[in-house]
Order: sequence, then C-alpha cells, then structure tokens
Amino acid sequence: MSFPHACNDNSYLVTHVTKDEFRLHFETEVALCREDGTFEMLQVSTPIAERRALRQLIRGEAA
Repeated sequence: MSFPHACNDNSYLVTHVTKDEFRLHFETEVALCREDGTFEMLQVSTPIAERRALRQLIRGEAA
C-alpha cells in the first residue's frame, strides 16, 4: 500500500515492535492529522530499511 501524501507535515509514521521467543513483529501505521486536529490511522507495510534499523537497535548492533 502506498501513501504519497504520508510524508507531509501533517502525518506521522508509527511503528510498534513486539517480540516473542522466536522473532520480532512489526506493525506500522500512518497517522494523518486532519484539519480538525483528529487523526486517521491507516495500516501500512513497515519499510524494509526501518525493520533492519530497528532489529539492529534492539539487538544492540547499532553503530
């Protein structure tokens, strides 16, 4: 799913990471800020580079 408008000043990419005994799980949403100040949340795929960076950070491999 692609949201070209998701990179403006009124939106945020939010990624939640959970860990079970075998692996990390990623859930990402785009929070779009409406003119009335409320947010609309849309499920999106977690970008590969973000998953990689979060894995490194969690495993203590960040440079």
